[in-house]
Amino acid sequence: MSNKYQQQIRERIERLPYTNAPSPWRIAGGSGVGGLTNVGFADGTDELLVVSSQGRGLFDCLTGERLARCYDEMFENRDESGMSAPGIGKHENTIFRLAGLQGGGLPLSTRDGWRIHVVQLPWPTHVVFLTSNYKELTDDSGYITKLCNDEPCTFRAAGFSPTGLSFVFATSGEVTIYTRHMA
Repeated sequence: MSNKYQQQIRERIERLPYTNAPSPWRIAGGSGVGGLTNVGFADGTDELLVVSSQGRGLFDCLTGERLARCYDEMFENRDESGMSAPGIGKHENTIFRLAGLQGGGLPLSTRDGWRIHVVQLPWPTHVVFLTSNYKELTDDSGYITKLCNDEPCTFRAAGFSPTGLSFVFATSGEVTIYTRHMA
């Protein structure tokens, strides 16, 4: 790919306005979470564990409701890498795989063609794009939505739930939850 072509793509997606998520997506909720470090979904669900320096919270991403909260800053965790954590509430016996400060990742696509793209545009700002119909950011057919960025905080993670019915965007200061209902 030529540098001129890459520059044209970068300039085109930088010019896109920030807009709300397209139908059928909507914001289900969110929460200010000081010191957020990691997030992760329970296998096969839309239930999200949020880990921070202030403890852990469990969210239902289909409704945006917080299901449980544990204020223990220090909790027993056998995974010294920080890539997993024990759950709370109804998932107290679940080990959550995490994405965030230590690395890891959440699914970036759904089976029906939705994709999340996180691009540093301009560096060091992380911008989240949502595309549909299996499109890439290089596509100019109108299937690209520029959703949000991590300013003034620091990017932690973005991705879909295992079901593909919700996705999250997490920074060092908040988590934003999007959901959709299948017809």
